[in-house]
Amino acid sequence: MKNISLSLFGNQELLSIVTVCLAITVAIFLLFKITKRKIKSDAFSIILITAIYAVISLWQLGSNQMPITNWQAQDSDEYVIFEVMDSNPSFDTVYAIGGEGNTNALESGAQIWFNNAEVLGSNDKKTWETITILDNHSGVFSWVTAKGNWNYRYISIVFNDSTSVINEFALKKSGSDELLTLNPITLSNPDNLNSALNIIDEQTLVPLTPTYFDSSYFDEIYHPRNAWEIANGQDMYASVHPLLGTSIIAIGIKLFGMNPFGWRIMGALFGIMILPLFYLITKKLFKNHILSTIGTILFASDFMLITTSRIGTLEPFSIFFILLMTYFMIQYFFTDYQSTSFKKQLLWLALSGIAMGLAISVKWTGCYAAIALAILFFTHFITNWIKYNKAKSLNDQQSIAFKKAFKARAVKTILWCCLFFVIVPILIYFLHYIPCRVWKNDTWSIANVLKQIQSMYNYHANLEATHPYQSVWYQWLFDIRPIWYYYGQLSDGYMKTISCFNNPLISVVGVFAMLYTMFDTYKNKSKTGFIIVICYLAALLPWVLVTRCVFSYHYYPSLPFLILAIVYACKALIQKDKNNMKLILIYVSLVIILFILFMPICTGFTTSQQYVNALQWLPSWYFGG
Repeated sequence: MKNISLSLFGNQELLSIVTVCLAITVAIFLLFKITKRKIKSDAFSIILITAIYAVISLWQLGSNQMPITNWQAQDSDEYVIFEVMDSNPSFDTVYAIGGEGNTNALESGAQIWFNNAEVLGSNDKKTWETITILDNHSGVFSWVTAKGNWNYRYISIVFNDSTSVINEFALKKSGSDELLTLNPITLSNPDNLNSALNIIDEQTLVPLTPTYFDSSYFDEIYHPRNAWEIANGQDMYASVHPLLGTSIIAIGIKLFGMNPFGWRIMGALFGIMILPLFYLITKKLFKNHILSTIGTILFASDFMLITTSRIGTLEPFSIFFILLMTYFMIQYFFTDYQSTSFKKQLLWLALSGIAMGLAISVKWTGCYAAIALAILFFTHFITNWIKYNKAKSLNDQQSIAFKKAFKARAVKTILWCCLFFVIVPILIYFLHYIPCRVWKNDTWSIANVLKQIQSMYNYHANLEATHPYQSVWYQWLFDIRPIWYYYGQLSDGYMKTISCFNNPLISVVGVFAMLYTMFDTYKNKSKTGFIIVICYLAALLPWVLVTRCVFSYHYYPSLPFLILAIVYACKALIQKDKNNMKLILIYVSLVIILFILFMPICTGFTTSQQYVNALQWLPSWYFGG
């Protein structure tokens, strides 16, 4: 099936995924029929869309095995010599993977990476020739390979730095898929507490063709490493973001081990949970099952959601909590002082404030979304304050009831908000650092958290790095510059590639839908339109002022509200003429088709170079090869 899928659709996994999704669809349909639940219901849409997306998101997410035992140097220029035990010692591929050692054991620095360890070969243990250098360019927990033709009886790995770490080392027999048998015979430092056998004790876990499935890629060289440190009570090498999201990644590592599946599973699950949450937001804004279903399908069909959910970074947690805090504020925004109890109003505000604290504790982009919360809250408050002043001269029963309720709640609401949106988020932010050993030879304190905030700010404010796939905010609007995450050439001539950007039909149509939403909001004073516009601009406009290196995924917090603008425009089209539903369904179908076409580009599923080249529609799009 995989070969047929690859030759017919350019996606090795498509037919298998479709088969599973069809089976799940039938099962859900039968379940609703048996339980006599309505097919045309919110529950059916949420479960079906989320289930189908979950299959794709979790499909080949990552290996659940990776070499864990390691050997770490204790002095500079330590070396280990191995003897090749096979009768024919020739080999054509060198494999090595580096991790992180016991960083708590060092007074300074961190026990991490190869640090340019040298691999040497000899046939007499006197004359040594360089085979390769194990550098750090591929990153921690990522396989490094070197190809060639060598024939040496003895292999020496020389660690030039006392902070060097290696998890596994292997040599592949020339022209074979088997590995040579190695035996450590000489250690320059016999007092090293680590056994040299740790370097070669997990040979069955060596992938002959390493890909994203077996290794870290892009920013996974940072976040999973920090998560491993948190999970194992290690001093942290470095951290340039708050650590709540990293701590959530650490949960996956605790449950499933330090491997690609372990450090990606929590992000994948949060990405899956984003969809039902988005459905609830859409339903609250539009109060329509069909529109909510359309919006959620669009979100599930966007490339950004699937790509960022399948890599061990912070975006899924950040977006989830941003949407959560927005959802609770929207609930408050549609309350009034007469029909809604004060306790319920405070509940929505409290939950929004808690979610805001969690969002900011994942990434500081939560602060941008907090601006939208403030605008929505004060818009609601000021609108009711104006209504209160107008009602002062009125003596009808409804006006008297409103004046009484507003007067009793106004000051209390402001005071409670000082707790919910200032004190509570600050407490969450400061307390989330407690399980994290950010400060070597020191413990958690308010002063140390403040120092960490200053350190992170200085890093981001003074960052002068450049990247070949960086972009600027106005390029995000039309998908001008995707960021290329990963490329892996397979032994059979096929490839795996991963790029991060939006579904073009959502980006382009979304821009015009947002412009319409802005115009209609101004013209008709739409509360729903106002919420969408404010949340979108709050997420986007701060990046206009940012001059440091940024990427297309920084547009992600704006994406949900861009999709809501599309739904807003769809609603207007349907109200104008019900026959426009046909056009909307065609549009949604095209979005899904694009998602299917670009699935290998967004997920790393096996594809061909010819297929990838055919999808590079713009000169600025590059997906590898």
